[in-house]
Amino acid sequence: MAGVDYHYELRGGDELVATGHLSREQPLEVGDRLEVGGQPAIVRTIEPLLGEPELRLLLRLVWDGS
Repeated sequence: MAGVDYHYELRGGDELVATGHLSREQPLEVGDRLEVGGQPAIVRTIEPLLGEPELRLLLRLVWDGS
């Protein structure tokens, strides 16, 4: 299995916190939780990127109690 490549945007509210690339053996789904750069995040959107092999991944920081 080749895995899935993503270009991610990590956001906290309206603020862009980080961007980058990540690869996963298993595909992510909306609602999945993961850590990016030591920050807990939740997957909000997964979209194809036109002409790119990666998928666009929009992540939101998970604050205490959410």
